[in-house]
Amino acid sequence: MSNPMRSFPTVGEVLLLIPEWKDLSLALRSSKASALRMLCRIDGEKAPSTVRLDPATCLPAMDGASLVALGISKKTHQNYRAALRRVLRRLGILAPAHKREPVTDADWAALVQALPAHFHPHRLRAYMGFCAAEAIAPGSVTNTTLEAYLRHRMESHGGPNIRSDVREVARQWNKMRTLIAGWPDTVLALGPPEGRVQALPFSAYPAAQPEVEGYLAWLAQGPEDAAEDDDTAHDPASPETIGTRKKGLRLLLWGLAKTGCAPEALTLADLMRFELARQTLRWHRQRLGKPNPRKPTEMLPTPGTAMLADTLRSLAVYFKLTGEADARFRRMLAVYRPKPQREITEDLSRLLDRLADPEVEARLLHLPRLLMHKALRQRDGWTSKDGVDHPPKPMESSWTAALAVAIEIELHLPLRIHDLARLRLDQQLSVTQTSGRRPPEVHLRVVANKNDRLVETWLRGEAAELFVEYLRKFRPLGPHPATDWVFPNRDGEDHARAKNAFSAAITDSIHEHTGVRVNVHAFRAFAAALILEDNPHAIEDIRALLGHASFEVALRHYRRTNRKGAGERLSEAISKRRYRAKASVSPTGLALDLAQRRRRTA
Repeated sequence: MSNPMRSFPTVGEVLLLIPEWKDLSLALRSSKASALRMLCRIDGEKAPSTVRLDPATCLPAMDGASLVALGISKKTHQNYRAALRRVLRRLGILAPAHKREPVTDADWAALVQALPAHFHPHRLRAYMGFCAAEAIAPGSVTNTTLEAYLRHRMESHGGPNIRSDVREVARQWNKMRTLIAGWPDTVLALGPPEGRVQALPFSAYPAAQPEVEGYLAWLAQGPEDAAEDDDTAHDPASPETIGTRKKGLRLLLWGLAKTGCAPEALTLADLMRFELARQTLRWHRQRLGKPNPRKPTEMLPTPGTAMLADTLRSLAVYFKLTGEADARFRRMLAVYRPKPQREITEDLSRLLDRLADPEVEARLLHLPRLLMHKALRQRDGWTSKDGVDHPPKPMESSWTAALAVAIEIELHLPLRIHDLARLRLDQQLSVTQTSGRRPPEVHLRVVANKNDRLVETWLRGEAAELFVEYLRKFRPLGPHPATDWVFPNRDGEDHARAKNAFSAAITDSIHEHTGVRVNVHAFRAFAAALILEDNPHAIEDIRALLGHASFEVALRHYRRTNRKGAGERLSEAISKRRYRAKASVSPTGLALDLAQRRRRTA
């Protein structure tokens, strides 16, 4: 969508052009100018002459702007988004959009009419309208058609979520194959972005496939499945770890193929040859590493190279590498692991500073109750001040209440997204409701998937009541009320909620109501900051609450808080001494006294 060779106009230049668009009314010209000025506010109150109307940057900035931070309503934000796109289309930066007209083609109209009434595939319906406008028959739809639709959307609309929207079109299309009789028997799938380098699939390494299957099966097995003489018996790896190891194998074999080895002859045993292992790691370090500030020609290791080193280490255990060969392998792999992090990152430090703002902190702390109030209105329906009736939406109210409970859990027990999404009733979570007027108590007891550390907490008072309200009034309205998952999946009763989509929904909700983009993992840092603010030396509290195996991660936050506290204590001491000094002698009198002493010395 964005041409790097093209010079895009600045906001200041377009603001001078808008008064000349006499074919538009004064109100329309004013709204377009307001949208451009709002774009400068989003970009950090920058001058209009410094903000260029590059759709690759300005459209995602406008679409992802926080309404709370800008102090505007949702409808105003929608108007600004539309006005900005109209300006870009008028300038020729975006292509004209297709007019949404009724589908007149008989074949497409029959399929549109057959869409389920309880299903709202607006993205799929727009795609079907595009195909009908391009005179593409339903039976002629292919992945090439989907790619053409993606290009059309990027050129005419732009924005940060175009690819995900088109992937949702493909998912809805494939779902309709099983629901609607006569639907075209074509499976759609969106390929990788242009220019992205893809590793070869395992089918490109026929000699390695049996070893790959054996290695992955070994990862999944436990001690009870291992042979008696197997000294490599281990606890079964989690599905996430197996997926990571599988990805690491593909990348390692791909590195060998890119450095001159024949793919059809490669095996996993080749990765245990020291020179070949070092060869593929060096190639990946050039691809994934970051430049060394002291030696620009040298690339430093990154978490990506560390993942490959861990995969090789796991393979060495599988192949029972021992003795000097194993020691030499370990020394080589250590080079591709980055140095342990001693401080929290600058981005995380800036996020904690923003969350320390009293207004932002208050918005975050009260967000669960606000979302629960919103879920209640969605469940029962409501009438706006303008007299517009909003019908009940039970399913949406269940999702909103789930977000409220998830954020409340993260505030009290910051879990990683995998552990949060896979909470089960009567396993990790139990509710105690005593007789009488005593309030309920919710017990969360989670063994972390990452390091098998036990973390737990007891929710009482308002937090427990919020949780019980979700379980009794909103969770039964969800897609699978009988499942024991606390946050059930939309499509399957036996699945937990997809962690990536769940994490994105939590982050987006927080950003919408606070103006700060906080991901689920950042709650752990937020909890550590709150603990250390009230008790600067409570490192053990951080380690116990977050389930760390050592004190190193807690010390990162302690060092920052201790430095910040030390600076504040020093400033406070300076202020106190300065105040006492003012009481004994004024600054003017002190200056005169010093001048007299200099004259006497001279």
